[in-house]
Amino acid sequence: NSNVDISISNFIFAILLSTFLAFLIKVSYVKISRSLNDKEHFSDIFVPLAIITTLVITVIKFSLALSLGLVGALSIVRFRAAIKEPEELVYLFFVIGIGLANGANQFVIAIIATFITIFILYIRKVYYDKKNVNNLSESSTNILQIQIIGQNQDSKKVIEEIKKCVNYLNLKSFSSDNESNQFNFWFDVDEKKL
Repeated sequence: NSNVDISISNFIFAILLSTFLAFLIKVSYVKISRSLNDKEHFSDIFVPLAIITTLVITVIKFSLALSLGLVGALSIVRFRAAIKEPEELVYLFFVIGIGLANGANQFVIAIIATFITIFILYIRKVYYDKKNVNNLSESSTNILQIQIIGQNQDSKKVIEEIKKCVNYLNLKSFSSDNESNQFNFWFDVDEKKL
């Protein structure tokens, strides 16, 4: 129960560094990710998640009792939002890892790991982009996004018209609000018809 002296200057630097690195991760996620979901909306949580992780690790790293209590609390609390794509989970772990490193005052490791990981993800994107330049037969690279504005529109008619023009159409994700419906499809076309 004794008070532990936490260096305020180290704590502030850790928070600022976590904010900066999480922002870099957010920008790279929006530019590099192959995710079909709303990348801007999903990546908005990166900075607060990194800051919170840094705060928690800074507080508990000096206390075994707090560490065990946190493990117990986290076993009860779980995310209610479904992770739709594995890539989203990778980026969440990336941001949490940066928060953990900064909370443990491992600033150099956090910086180096962030830049190396972003570089590897960028090289991966360049490689897949070159590989799939004119590849219309791989359904995972053919993504069709349709947004239908207004509830008066009949989305079934639109989808049936699209099905007439493609060999394969599979719904990947769907989101809806009061004003519009957004559909993301995987599709495949017959190269002979092009």
